[in-house]
Amino acid sequence: MKMSHAGRLAIGVAAGLFLMGSAPSFADDSTDAKSQMDQVQEQIHQLQQQLQLLQNQVNQAQAQAPATPAGQPNAPKVTETVNHHFGFSSADGQNTVELTGRLHLDMGDYLNYKPGSATTDRSLAGGVNLRRARIGVTGQFMGDWRYNLIYDFGGTSDSLNPNNFLANGNGSTSPAISNSALSGVENAYITYNGFYKHGQQFPVAIDLGIADAPWTLDEATSSNDIMFMERSSSQVIATEYGGGDSRSLFGFRSNDSRYWVGAYLTGPQSGALHTDGASCISAAAVLTAPCLASGTAASQNGPQFSFLTRASYQILQDPNYSLHVGFNFADLFQPRVGNNLEAIQLFDRPELRIDPSYFLNTGNVPASGGMVFGAELAAAYQNAFFQGEYYHYTIDQLAGLPTLNFDGGYAEASYSFGGNRKYNPAAGAYTGVIPDEVLAWGTDGWGAVEIAGRFSYVDLNDLTTTNAKNIKLGTAGTNTIGAPSAYGGKQTTYAIGINYYPNLNLRFMLDYEHVILDIPTSSTSGNTKGATFDEIAARTQISF
Repeated sequence: MKMSHAGRLAIGVAAGLFLMGSAPSFADDSTDAKSQMDQVQEQIHQLQQQLQLLQNQVNQAQAQAPATPAGQPNAPKVTETVNHHFGFSSADGQNTVELTGRLHLDMGDYLNYKPGSATTDRSLAGGVNLRRARIGVTGQFMGDWRYNLIYDFGGTSDSLNPNNFLANGNGSTSPAISNSALSGVENAYITYNGFYKHGQQFPVAIDLGIADAPWTLDEATSSNDIMFMERSSSQVIATEYGGGDSRSLFGFRSNDSRYWVGAYLTGPQSGALHTDGASCISAAAVLTAPCLASGTAASQNGPQFSFLTRASYQILQDPNYSLHVGFNFADLFQPRVGNNLEAIQLFDRPELRIDPSYFLNTGNVPASGGMVFGAELAAAYQNAFFQGEYYHYTIDQLAGLPTLNFDGGYAEASYSFGGNRKYNPAAGAYTGVIPDEVLAWGTDGWGAVEIAGRFSYVDLNDLTTTNAKNIKLGTAGTNTIGAPSAYGGKQTTYAIGINYYPNLNLRFMLDYEHVILDIPTSSTSGNTKGATFDEIAARTQISF
C-alpha cells in the first residue's frame, strides 16, 4: 500500500530529529562514526514500520466510516448559475436537476379602430393576459445526456386557431379544427451531446421529443429576449409550416463560436390528434385530398410532417461588433389541418395577444404541401443592434391548381443604455440586453434600458392567381368549396418600444404599434375587409 504524503512527512521529520540528537560530534574523534550510522538506519527502519502500521489502521477506519455528510466535498451539492438558476448536482457534476420557469404578464388596449367598408364592425377588447406561465426542470444525466420537461400554464399560444372562434377576423367562418387544442406541454425532450465533450471536430447534438423547434432567427431567440412582446406575424406564419412551440421533432444541430447548423423532421404539436386515415366517405362531404379525384372525402388524415433546416454564420465576431447571416428552409410535405381536411391554413392575430381576433387568414387551402424559404441578417456595434428576416411562402394546391405564393418579413433595431445584446453560439441567435451593472441599492448600478423600433409586413394575397380555392363551412354543416379567391390579407405594422432590465431575471416592456390591414375580396375591390388601429401594451417578465 502506498504511504500517504503525511506519512512520508512524519518519517522525514522523525528521522531529522533523531539524527540531530544522535549524530556524532565532529570534535569527538574517539567515536566510531560507521557504527553510529548503522544504528541510525536501524532505528529509521523501525520507525517506518510503525508508521506503516499506523497508516493501515487509518485506512481501515476510513473504509468503515459512514458516508460523507452533506456539505462535504464528495456529497451532492446545490448549484446556482449567474442568472440564479438553482438546482442539485452530483459531486462529480455529471448528473443535475435544475429548476426553470418564466412568467409573462401582459396588459394592453386597442385604440382608433377603423374598419374597412365590408368589415363587420368589432370591438377589440383590451385587458390583462397571462401570456406565459412556465415551470419545469432541466438538467443532465451521466454528463452526455440532457433533458427538459416544462409545462406552460399560460393560455395564449401562437398556435391557437381562428376556427376555434365563431368567426375569424375577416368575417368568414371555417370548419372547426380539432388539432389546434394543444396541451400545456412546452418541452419534453432529451438531447445527446456527448459529441461535444469528446474532441469531435464537427460536434453534433441530437434532439428527440417535444420542443421549441430552433428554426428561424427570431424563434431561436428566447421569448425572454425578443425585442418586442410578440414576434412578427411573418415569422409566426413561417412556423405554421412545421416549426414553433410544442413541436414533436427529431433532428440534429451543431455549432461552434461562429457557425450554427441544424436539421429536423417535425410532426404535430403537443396535444394534436395522431389519427391515420385514407378511407373515403360520402360524396356529399368535403371534396378534398386524397379522395378529391373520386368525389369523396377522407374520413381522417394523418398527422402533419415537415422537414426544417437552418444554417447561420458570424461573418464578423468581436466583443464590440458582429455581423450575422443565415438562411432557413421548410418543406411541409404532409399537411394536415383537420379530421376531414388535408390542407394548409396560414393565419395570425395582429402582433399582440390580448384580443383573440384574427384578420390574416387564408382559410383552409386544399394542398399536397408547401414550402418556406427564408433569409436572416443581424448586426451589432457596441450598444446598437439590428435584426431582420425575409420569408417566401408557397402552397401547392390540389387538382392541378397553380401554386400560391406569399411573402413576409420584418426589420427591427434598438439602442441600449447600460448594457447590450450578445451573440449566443448555442442558439445561433442573440440574447436580450445584459446589464453592465444590475440595479442594487447602495451601488451605482441601475440596470439597462433599450429603445427599439420595428417594421413588419406579411402579404397573404395572391392577386395574380384567380382560380385558387378556399374551403369554407357550408350551410348544412359540411365542407364545400368556396368561391375562387386567394385573399388572406396583408398586414403592415409599425412599432416602437422601450424595455427596462433591472437585472438578469426581470424585464419591463412597453410597446406601441400601428396596424394596417388590407384584405380585398377581389383583385379590384381594394381594402374592403381590412382595418386600421393602434395597440398599446405592457409586460412584466420574470424568468429563472
